[in-house]
Amino acid sequence: MADHRNISITKPYFDDQEAKAVAEVIASGWVVQGPKVREFEQLFEDFQLCRHAIATTSATTALHLALLAVGISTGDEVIVPAFTHPATANVVMYLGAQPVFVDVRLPDCNIDTSQIENKITTKTKAIIPVHLFGLAADMAPVMELANEYGLTVVEDAACAHGAEYNGKRVGTFGACGAFSFHPRKPITTGEGGMLTTDNDEIADRVRTLRSHGESVSDEVRHTADEIIYPDYVALGFNYRMTDIQAALGVEQMKKLPYILDERRGIASQYDTLLSGPVRDGYFVVPPSPSGFLHSYQSYVIFLGEKVGEKRDVLSNKLQNVGIATRKGTYNVAGTKYYRETFGITEDEFPNSVLADKRTLALPLYPGMNGEDIHYVAEKLHDLIRSL
Repeated sequence: MADHRNISITKPYFDDQEAKAVAEVIASGWVVQGPKVREFEQLFEDFQLCRHAIATTSATTALHLALLAVGISTGDEVIVPAFTHPATANVVMYLGAQPVFVDVRLPDCNIDTSQIENKITTKTKAIIPVHLFGLAADMAPVMELANEYGLTVVEDAACAHGAEYNGKRVGTFGACGAFSFHPRKPITTGEGGMLTTDNDEIADRVRTLRSHGESVSDEVRHTADEIIYPDYVALGFNYRMTDIQAALGVEQMKKLPYILDERRGIASQYDTLLSGPVRDGYFVVPPSPSGFLHSYQSYVIFLGEKVGEKRDVLSNKLQNVGIATRKGTYNVAGTKYYRETFGITEDEFPNSVLADKRTLALPLYPGMNGEDIHYVAEKLHDLIRSL
């Protein structure tokens, strides 16, 4: 086995079909939001088993539109996990509302549902559970609390294409779900997102808001038999996906079942290779409890007491032998902006602080060969003992 390699944290899974599809869109002359976007949306609806999938420029803008569509506004409070990408909290701030942070469970790093009820006030209007790294949040207690207190649930499923909770796809439990097509996600359109919903009124509002508040879409106007000019019925945004991106998305959707199988297969190999006495006390592999179908957007281990907070030292050692790694995500409540805006201290969210310092994502992508998987596991075992 080679002593040194160059193993990326992830790689998009493309072949000639993506290049061909993009070339066809360019040749057609219709490169803005149009028929390819609608085709991509239809494929996503079929996969999610939902009534509406609405393409956007990113998962962030999908979340923004979702909160607007369900009526979140100035002075409202929205519950979010403290350990997530900053976008989850930022979209709440965009609307003049306040994110109310809840700590996460360890080692899965999803929102601790036992702490949500204590954060609910008369101003609370919504909960944003995050399905982190491809593992569903525990949706039963989330939905029970939402029903009891009359709250709206908007799912941040940015990482969770194909993840399931008790046999149901994430992104279909709440009023809306939001998915990402960033290159680190299972499928990619470069940048891009998708909002899912079964609510017709929400879907109509989101379609209007994503396109400047237009009353009629470009596709309808350009395919009509007579000239149609739109009215502008709302203060909207330019959150439209292009047909160039959607052409990538259509081809990626065709590959999604294979991509998910590959990710789960590689994760299973890691689980086996990273077992044994060296793991005990040093790290925990990603949990996958009964009733949860993990999609492994990332394979994130949680470093234990024997390693302490030497994650970055370990990460640099792995980089030196050709293995790229990343931290899981961020303790958003502890970032400079939120810390200073709301006067947050570290002791408020202790598990999120630990997750920020002790999570480590290992390389995982379709096409990653067995030798590279073994190499990562071998080097992790060797280097973690040296800390």
